[in-house]
Amino acid sequence: MTERVVSIDLSTDAEGMLPRQCPNCEGQFTIEGDTYEEEHYLNIRCPYCEWIAEFDEYLTEEQAAYGEAVAENEARRMLEEELGGALEDAFSDMGSSDFLEVETNTDKTDFGHRAPPSPDLGIKIDETVCANCGFRYAVKEGTNNSSCPVCR
Repeated sequence: MTERVVSIDLSTDAEGMLPRQCPNCEGQFTIEGDTYEEEHYLNIRCPYCEWIAEFDEYLTEEQAAYGEAVAENEARRMLEEELGGALEDAFSDMGSSDFLEVETNTDKTDFGHRAPPSPDLGIKIDETVCANCGFRYAVKEGTNNSSCPVCR
């Protein structure tokens, strides 16, 4: 069996913000994507419960569903290619006779496609700029006393 790796990029929203979800309290927020990548922060802190964990642990439910759909579609595409190749290999040497004609056409092999959901947050957010470090992030609308995700 051939192992294949599928990379799934999660882009920022129109304001350059990247959605995150705390693995501890499940609070959702966004962080400024470009600044986060430029500074190479190793981890972030939840602005709600102050839980600190590695960046990848803050995957949102929306992002997980999006990634699952994209990966499933890629797996279906790979299966279509593999099955088409296997069928062509299996029947290409088979000749036709007076009783049987063998023809293979795998151009229309289709295992379906799942429309990926939006990876964006489904909540209203208020943008904040940290007074200490200037990092831009956003928390759920109406949240008071949030902590900056990057400064300590």
